[in-house]
Amino acid sequence: MMTGSWWSQLFNKGASHPLRGSSSDAPSRPHQTTALSLIVPSSERLAHSLPDLLLASHKIARTVLAGSHGCKRAGQGSQFWQYRHALPGESIQAIDWRKSAKGNKAYVKETEEENTQTLHFWCDVSGSMQWHSRPDLPTKQNRAFLLGLTLSSLLLNGGERIRLLLPNQQINSFRGTHQLYPLAEQLIHSVHSPSANPFPMPEHVSPHSWTVLISDFLYPYEELAEFLKKMAQRPSHLLLIQVADPAEKDLPFKGRLQFTGMEGEEELILSNSTQSSIDYEALWTDHQNKLKKLSQNVGIPMLCDFSDRNAAQTLLQAWNILSNKSNPRLT
Repeated sequence: MMTGSWWSQLFNKGASHPLRGSSSDAPSRPHQTTALSLIVPSSERLAHSLPDLLLASHKIARTVLAGSHGCKRAGQGSQFWQYRHALPGESIQAIDWRKSAKGNKAYVKETEEENTQTLHFWCDVSGSMQWHSRPDLPTKQNRAFLLGLTLSSLLLNGGERIRLLLPNQQINSFRGTHQLYPLAEQLIHSVHSPSANPFPMPEHVSPHSWTVLISDFLYPYEELAEFLKKMAQRPSHLLLIQVADPAEKDLPFKGRLQFTGMEGEEELILSNSTQSSIDYEALWTDHQNKLKKLSQNVGIPMLCDFSDRNAAQTLLQAWNILSNKSNPRLT
């Protein structure tokens, strides 16, 4: 990614092992100045892929719901959910006088599915997200879109509101099952509107809402840490989903490798020597450990999704977290 990122550290390691030779069978990363048609699909191809992404998201959503027992939340229903303290300006009719008479505070009895919840959704559209190691694997970008659309489908079907945080800092709101297609169009075409600030603005997140951030998180650690700390200070809940290509974990390529940065990094040629593999494995492990420690320190759950695995596994974990099932901090 950018200067100071974990990837640039490999360049520094590579400098201590001067290599010469042609590129190998490893997929090359186009330079940022390359024509856009070589980095992102054309708008026609994006439009063509939209129904496939929506179909896949619907199928996975059904799988996730089949493995989940639902999510209880306050709402307009007949089944009792919980008592809460009455808020200033609360309607007198809403107060449960029987419960309130037992103490010196006024209480309101909530039933299930009363309040529409809001989920803010941000998907990284930086250059590194356009990469995949094999033709049979989706790009990290398409994988991220699939995860985001599936969660959106689940929530829109549940009557919740989705607020899409776009790269140009615009915010679009969606509610209702009929809004999934417009949401998908906005999401897919967001790759054409990059921003100087790669992250969403923390102040754009509503209090007491959920925010799901989907990215490969290959950003300089200090920059990422500063952003997540600011997000964690908001009175809201967050979930990180890291999307990774399997080749980013173990560098499976053979021969001499020519890497061309997708975001302006200088070209690097590495041999597949034992030392290069050890250097890379150490770099990836250190990066993942830092991410894990950072998410724990700021109290934000993080999931790691590899693009060669069943997406339903990650989505079921995410759905359980959003349902407050597996995250005691949010209950």
